[in-house]
Amino acid sequence: MFYSNSKLIIPETFNELHSYMLKKPNCMFFAGGTYIMNNKTYLKDEEQSIVDITHIREFSEITRNIRYVDVGSTVTANKLLEIGKLAFNDLLLDTLHNTSTHIVRNLITVGGAVCTPKIRYSLPGTLAMMNTVVEVVDLTQTKLMPKLIPIDKLYNSKGELMLERGVLLKKIRISLENYDFEKFSYVGDPIRTPESTVIISFRANIEQTVLNKVNMSITFPTCGLYLSETMALELNGAQLPISISRVKAISEKITEGVTQEMDGISPIQKERCKRLIQSILFEIEPDQHSIEATE
Repeated sequence: MFYSNSKLIIPETFNELHSYMLKKPNCMFFAGGTYIMNNKTYLKDEEQSIVDITHIREFSEITRNIRYVDVGSTVTANKLLEIGKLAFNDLLLDTLHNTSTHIVRNLITVGGAVCTPKIRYSLPGTLAMMNTVVEVVDLTQTKLMPKLIPIDKLYNSKGELMLERGVLLKKIRISLENYDFEKFSYVGDPIRTPESTVIISFRANIEQTVLNKVNMSITFPTCGLYLSETMALELNGAQLPISISRVKAISEKITEGVTQEMDGISPIQKERCKRLIQSILFEIEPDQHSIEATE
């Protein structure tokens, strides 16, 4: 059944959704609604409609194989957290657990968290660390050609969402690759005080006393998502434990690089970013079990 009024469109199949979008491409997709409900200017255009995609079954499905998990765009944060306890690592679980309250997580959807237009929350940064790709499709085209792209390619250097009107995120594909050390850290409140909040997701492997496959994302909610190549260059091959002087030097170098590449970072965010990086690096320890096994 297809329900429609002047503002709200509720298709129940993907074909119904596609047929409507071919006729009226100037629409906004709706799932949990946490962004729309808090934005008074979201529907400035009187001709614009909201398309509720929550009744389309394939958008709420979760499937898994030995390499990755596919998660539909309308799956909620709480549902992903529940399923994730059997599949995902602590990095993603910590990110989800620290995303707002239980009640709000019942409304937040994967697609909404990734595709919020003007602000970046914690989930995209963590998903980028997990080699996540997204499947998007342009519903304004007669012939549908789904595309798989890395999640960080959804945003430009300023953290702005790059999806055109009528392009829908159908699902995300999360890699199940394991790492030896993972850490999710944040300071501030991305919803109440986004202009002073910093969020960091970090992953690395440890071979005895050597650090490798280092990767880190830094999220400034009002400025965007930054993936640190400097961190990888500085720390891949580093001997553990890392000295205090080197930790300080690396944290300052990365923070300076971030502030040069991104606009709008406040002084408190700059200081918090440096301190969070230092805290993470001080936590990394040699793999004692591996060392003992070789002795």
